[in-house]
Amino acid sequence: MDTVISARQAAEMLHTSVPRVVRCVRALGLQAAGASSGRLALDESDLSALRSHLGVAPDVPGLTRTEAKVLAALSRAPVGLVSARAVARRSQVSPTAAGGALEHLIARGLVLDEHRMAAAGTARAARILRVNVTAPEWPDLAPALARVELPALAPDAPAKRVPPRLRHLFWNVAPAQLATDEHGSFVARRLLQGGDLEGLAWGATHLRAGDWDHAVGARGLGAEQRSLGANLAAAAR
Repeated sequence: MDTVISARQAAEMLHTSVPRVVRCVRALGLQAAGASSGRLALDESDLSALRSHLGVAPDVPGLTRTEAKVLAALSRAPVGLVSARAVARRSQVSPTAAGGALEHLIARGLVLDEHRMAAAGTARAARILRVNVTAPEWPDLAPALARVELPALAPDAPAKRVPPRLRHLFWNVAPAQLATDEHGSFVARRLLQGGDLEGLAWGATHLRAGDWDHAVGARGLGAEQRSLGANLAAAAR
């Protein structure tokens, strides 16, 4: 984008309000032309920063904006989410708003609220909230929800140890080997061997590129596991 755009044009592109765009520009400290006077001239980098921070929430017929964000967040969680608070964080809405949206979506049959045993360090009863892809409304909603862009999550600080909820993946491992600083490559190899989605997602966030590189070079991995490890190493760089 060679030309600049106004705050109103940015608001239209991001499906939000002008005051929200202006507040975000100031909160992010963007050096947009005219920021001091309120008559903004935004360039491509400004718009990219706004998109990452605010997301894009186009209208989804039959859903409120909050319901659309909540349903979009759940649709991108392959194994579901464990609480309304987790849904709120992933969709970047308040816990109260997420709770209200979930009640409506569950009542409509678009979200399933299940209680089942889960492996989380030890076997325990867990609440799982997930999209009901068999709901009659889902085929019509899915394409519109795919256009919803959620605000980027703030990155977690790198973990120093494998968390308790993943200990079942290391059931025969001494606790000392779960320290990521000293044994990151071992942890990475074990995650590749196990193929657990939650474990791999955690490792993608908390392990270093070198951990995945060393894991890929170890014995006992198949071609697909090595390819996955190489991709995770590249993403971590």
